[in-house]
Amino acid sequence: MNAPDIGKPLLDYAVISEPFPLYAATADAPSTTLHIVVSNGGGSTVQCREIVFSLPHGDLAQSLVDTTSGDGDASAEGWTVEEIQKGADIAVPEGDYANFRATAPGDGASVDASGITITLKNLNVSKQPGTARIEIRETARQGTDEWPPSPGYITLPITKFPAPEIPVRAVTDFRADKLEAAYGDCVRLTWNGPSTLEYTVLYSGGATAGKDQKDTTTAHEWSGTVTRDTTFCLQYVTGATTHYLTTTVTVADPHLTGLTVQGNASVTGGLTVGKDMNVTGALEATDDVTTQGQFLDPKGTPLRGKPA
Repeated sequence: MNAPDIGKPLLDYAVISEPFPLYAATADAPSTTLHIVVSNGGGSTVQCREIVFSLPHGDLAQSLVDTTSGDGDASAEGWTVEEIQKGADIAVPEGDYANFRATAPGDGASVDASGITITLKNLNVSKQPGTARIEIRETARQGTDEWPPSPGYITLPITKFPAPEIPVRAVTDFRADKLEAAYGDCVRLTWNGPSTLEYTVLYSGGATAGKDQKDTTTAHEWSGTVTRDTTFCLQYVTGATTHYLTTTVTVADPHLTGLTVQGNASVTGGLTVGKDMNVTGALEATDDVTTQGQFLDPKGTPLRGKPA
């Protein structure tokens, strides 16, 4: 692209992205914000009336934003920023661009020690790595000079780097909001990590997901209830490898579906048995043993205790 035959700008321009550095878009990538910083690096006050900046559209390496998305929301404190519609009678580059005009209050604003920051939010960056050039057209003057017949012109290069693989260490702090819970208590799991990853929470039958809670999510939390000791596992994939983080919640009064004890078992509180109890060894009691049915011998004959 050849630069138009117009003058140099009186002000200085720089651009920075948020996040920084700027990466070419990937699937489900979040939107990007650009800040165009305008400052006066000279010794004289500059009056500026308007600044037009143009962002190249497309899916090429030199494109900045994707044509399938909107052009973002622009603003600058104290100035009016609006998108220039196609066909407007104002100097803009030919081709596919998103053009914005920042207009100073009144008949121009002085730019000296304090600069201007033009912010463009909600940009969807194009998918090809490369360097794009934002075109700047400035209408400004020094002192009482007349406004120039044509704007000053400059381009700002900004590079879209290839998106890096997300490091394993980017996912951290997987934990429950309580280490010990009671039967049926609600437990909330949280973790830190990129929003572009998909996370799956794995657990045993001792936990149940809450209403409308999905086990696979791009969010950073999960909630459900527990009925017995449960180890939760956070699963995610990065760099073509599956990784896991774990955290455990213990339940003080667990409900079990079965229990086998190889050694001795002691119960210091009451013991309630809802169904049959089989004892293969001796049964000893230091107090009365009562039943609402009968005690039977091996032949099925009711046993008699001592008379009252």
